Amino acid sequence: MSSPRIGLALGGGAARGIAHIQILHALDELGIKPHRMSGTSIGALIGAAYAGGMTAAEIEDHGRSVLSNRLDAARRAFSSGRGGVMDLINFNPLASPIIDGTQLVKLVLPAPVPDDLAKFPIPFTIVTTDFYNMSEVTFSSGDPVAAIAASIAIPGVISAPKRNTTLIDGGCVNPVPLSHVQEDCEVVAAVNVIGRPQNGNGSGARTTDLLSGAMQIQQQKIAELQRDSLRCDIWIEPAISQFRIHDFFHFEAIMNAAKPARDEFKRSLELALNS
Repeated sequence: MSSPRIGLALGGGAARGIAHIQILHALDELGIKPHRMSGTSIGALIGAAYAGGMTAAEIEDHGRSVLSNRLDAARRAFSSGRGGVMDLINFNPLASPIIDGTQLVKLVLPAPVPDDLAKFPIPFTIVTTDFYNMSEVTFSSGDPVAAIAASIAIPGVISAPKRNTTLIDGGCVNPVPLSHVQEDCEVVAAVNVIGRPQNGNGSGARTTDLLSGAMQIQQQKIAELQRDSLRCDIWIEPAISQFRIHDFFHFEAIMNAAKPARDEFKRSLELALNS
């Protein structure tokens, strides 16, 4: 009996999205490749590496080499032939310094990924948001670097490539993009790494935590509406809410916290395979 066709949606959540790697490990351990995938924000970045042909182990090794040590990461940024720190930050004298999204993606995206989304071994859809039209824009062909840069763009922090339209983080409209893995898939799975507001010190949230928490609440509600209105056979939420959106250098801690989600996803897939 052939394995069911699996659609896998990887959601946005900044540093918490490192947990996606554990989910991909479960697929590799079962010897399964998704029939199609979609990704928003960090899910677009990690999903592109996997849909582009890398294994979960290769993505983990790459992530560890980039993020396990701040000094090594800085050294890599300065020495990279794919753009360095001076290319990464836009020092426009008329505006606040902003991270160039294209250069950021070039620095962290593994080189072996194909240069066109249409060439990916696994069909992959990247979700972004049209700022002025307040609508979703997707990419399943064309330059993956530009598409990912748009999907991770945060106004005032990370810029998107210049286009006729202003594109920003796909999490604004579709934080867990289930809608793009419905077609001809027999099992639909989603990984939600948005996280939930935390109050760890008992003295109330800081302003920055309130702002990020407000975004989490909005995105959780959007994701839950999608989950309830679309087909979703497997819904995984790794226990990573304790990590903040900028905790990229907590790579090992996030991977460890997400390990139970890997096991949960593997069990769920095994049930789907045997049903």
